[in-house]
Parts: sequence; structure tokens; C-alpha cells
Amino acid sequence: MKKILCLTLLLTFFSIVSKAQEIDCTVDIVTESLSREHTMNLETFKEKITDYINSNKFSDVDWEGPKISVIVSIQLTPIGAKNYSANLFVAAKRTISEEDNEEVTAIMFEDQGKWNFEYSGSLSLSFDYNRYDNISSILDFYMLIIIGLDLDSYGELGGDGCFRRAKNIFDVAALHNAYGWGSYSDVYGRHTLIGDLTSPRLDGFRKLVLEYYLDGLELLKFDKSEALSNIAATIKGMANFKERYVNPSHYIDAWFFTKCKELCDIFKGYPDKKVFRDLIYLDPTNTVRYEDAKDNKRK
Repeated sequence: MKKILCLTLLLTFFSIVSKAQEIDCTVDIVTESLSREHTMNLETFKEKITDYINSNKFSDVDWEGPKISVIVSIQLTPIGAKNYSANLFVAAKRTISEEDNEEVTAIMFEDQGKWNFEYSGSLSLSFDYNRYDNISSILDFYMLIIIGLDLDSYGELGGDGCFRRAKNIFDVAALHNAYGWGSYSDVYGRHTLIGDLTSPRLDGFRKLVLEYYLDGLELLKFDKSEALSNIAATIKGMANFKERYVNPSHYIDAWFFTKCKELCDIFKGYPDKKVFRDLIYLDPTNTVRYEDAKDNKRK
């Protein structure tokens, strides 16, 4: 009887821990430019990164619902016997309908050329957002941002706590003069991203992203006409926001980089052409794609 009770308590414990974790991550390691010796040194790297992300609870939120599906791709270049330079790509999904297993890509980030680290098979990773580590800190930073953005899409400014924790990681790394964590002139650095997400000036855009999901994407399968009208109004609100917010924004640019195809698919052939004018104003690098969607061209 005692054994059964202990087993029941153990299963309950692991069930609670599993629910508390926020991320379900798939990791890809790109080693094409590495020698055989470097590749052998990294034999356990993918497994350790995957286990680290999927085993740790990054936020202090009582997580409910499905985990966030995340893809992490790390492209490695050797700079020493056991030292590497890495480009990082992170993409996260957002659940639209748990019942239908429907997801959309929520955000994608590229962090290029400013991550160096040493790795050996005996390395152990542990989560501590008050301590700098040249491997785990960058993973913690982006996982917290992804969780924060997910929370933003369900409740007004819901990601604030996660963004503050990510800002703390940035500040600790900057105090260590760690490579890639300083304030550079690059518009698309970690400093500009976390600066955007912790700035009250961007609260208005974050609230519009919430509208995009709750009044738009989640409504599409129930009332497509109303959902499209709501999304068009949200895009107009974003254009108005951009007129007031004249500075370049890492987060806003990343959001439209992620959402361009989705928006083109949603509005392809849409009769009110003003929405395409707003999209081109918001995301001029994808003008051709929006023009094609306006003209109902196949891609």
C-alpha cells in the first residue's frame, strides 16, 4: 500500500512539473563547417541543449495549456580547439485552436555573429538568470522573450514579468563585458530587442498584437468576415502607431518579418485595398509580396 501511495505521489509530482514547464523545443545543430575533431567534441551538445531547454521552467508563471512549440537552430564555426562562434535562429509557434491542433508561427529571431563559447562533453548547464554563462544565458534570454510574447498574445502586457527577467539576464551579461551583450550601433542586437520589449513606448503595439490574435486569428474559423475586418482595423492601428513611433524597432520589424506570409494569405484578394497600403507602409521590404496578395496572384 505504501509503495502504491509513493508511486502515486511521484507520478503526481512529475505531472505538475511537466505542466509547469513552458517550452517544447526541437534543436538543430548545423556543423557543416566543422572538422571531424570539432564535430566529435560536440557529440553531446544537441542532447544537452535540448534537455536544458525542455527541462527548465524559465518564468514564474503558473503555466496552463499547451507548451510553446519552439525551434532552435545553432550554426557553428570553429574558432579554437573547443571554442566556437555561433549564429542562432529561434522560432516559436502560437496555438490558435488546441482542439484542432492549429498553430501559427508567432515570432522568429536571428542572432548572428555575436555568440562565442567553449564546449566540452563534460559541461553541465544550470538555469540561473542572476548568473552569466556563455551558453545558457543566451538560451534563457530568448526563451523568456518567447514566453513573454506568448503571454502578451493572451492578456494585455502579460509578458512584462518575463521581459524584466530577460532584461536582468542582459544586464548581468553586460556587466561581465560578455561578447554580444553590449550596446552597439546594430539596430538588430539583443540590446535593441529587450529595450523595445521593456519600453512603455511600445506598449501600444504589444496591445495591438493581442487584438490581432484574440479578435482576429482566433475568430477566423467562426466568422471570417468579422475576423478579417478586425485584423484590417488592427493593421490600421499599427500603421497609426508607426506614424507616432518614429524610431526603428527591432521587435516590430521581427514581427512583420515573421508574419508577412501569414498576412498575405489572410488578405489575398481582399476587396478593401487600404489594408495593403498600410502593410506596405509597415513592412516596406515585402512590398512585392503585399502587391501580389492585393492582386490575388498565386505564389
